[in-house]
Amino acid sequence: MSQDFTDLLKVLATTALIFAAGTLVMLYVILILATYGADLPMVGSLPLSAPPEMVPLLANSRIFTTLAAVHVTSSGLALLFSSRTVDMALLITSKAVAVVITALLGFIGGHMVYLQLTEKTAVSLGPLTPTFIALLGFLVLSSILSVQNLRTLGNLRYLVGIVMIFLGPMLLVWL
Repeated sequence: MSQDFTDLLKVLATTALIFAAGTLVMLYVILILATYGADLPMVGSLPLSAPPEMVPLLANSRIFTTLAAVHVTSSGLALLFSSRTVDMALLITSKAVAVVITALLGFIGGHMVYLQLTEKTAVSLGPLTPTFIALLGFLVLSSILSVQNLRTLGNLRYLVGIVMIFLGPMLLVWL
């Protein structure tokens, strides 16, 4: 495992923990304010139910699938040309999307802990499967299948690039 990938995993773990803790604290502060400060201006209008209602919407969003498909197609195009700037842009994008997905998972984790502590709701990770798959996909795109790594294939990179250009739209159908 490269140092770059190890650093990315550290960032992802820290992001998940800080977003889970932040969500848990935020929901408890909202609960406390709604319970004890409802007569204060603007406090009574805090949407205690808004963050939990967003969880299914965020987890089942096809935006990550769409971004992965476009990223694969863009990587294919980048392999046909030579541009360090495009290579770096794709690498940064795949890492950034992985961090955003991890932040979402941290939010969902904090929300699940909150529901477990306040309402004894059962924890179910089944609906999050597409989000975990998207995270895994972007981790692969930022490491093994990064454009920089694929360039080491020499002239075979052109064939891989063409395959990736056609694979991108197919991902929209398969995922």
